[in-house]
Amino acid sequence: MLAIAVVLGGMTIAATPAAASTTAPGITCGPKNITNNPAPGHGNQATFTVGNGGTVTLVQESNTTLRVTDAKAKSGWKVNVATSQTSTHPHVGFQRIGMPNDQERFWAHMNTTGTPGTELTTIIESCT
Repeated sequence: MLAIAVVLGGMTIAATPAAASTTAPGITCGPKNITNNPAPGHGNQATFTVGNGGTVTLVQESNTTLRVTDAKAKSGWKVNVATSQTSTHPHVGFQRIGMPNDQERFWAHMNTTGTPGTELTTIIESCT
């Protein structure tokens, strides 16, 4: 499996969810918490809490695409929206200020099997 990572504002985050985490040296990431949620519906939004880091709001653009409309960091955290355009797999990362290894990572995607666009899967991973 090819591992891909990007660095945004000094924070290394995996570009796509993978079986094994892609991390910077010294960062340990826990298991990914995968949750299936009802899709919000075309043009509608859903907001998700991302561990201790903050919240992400997505709008469903189509049966397969989502767009990050808002990402708010909690006090003491900063946010990096890695995928700000309409995407099949939007990704947002949060990092505790002054503690670069303390991160919360968020990915999402729509279902493409069964009845496409009816289920929104979120993936949240915490790192220290």
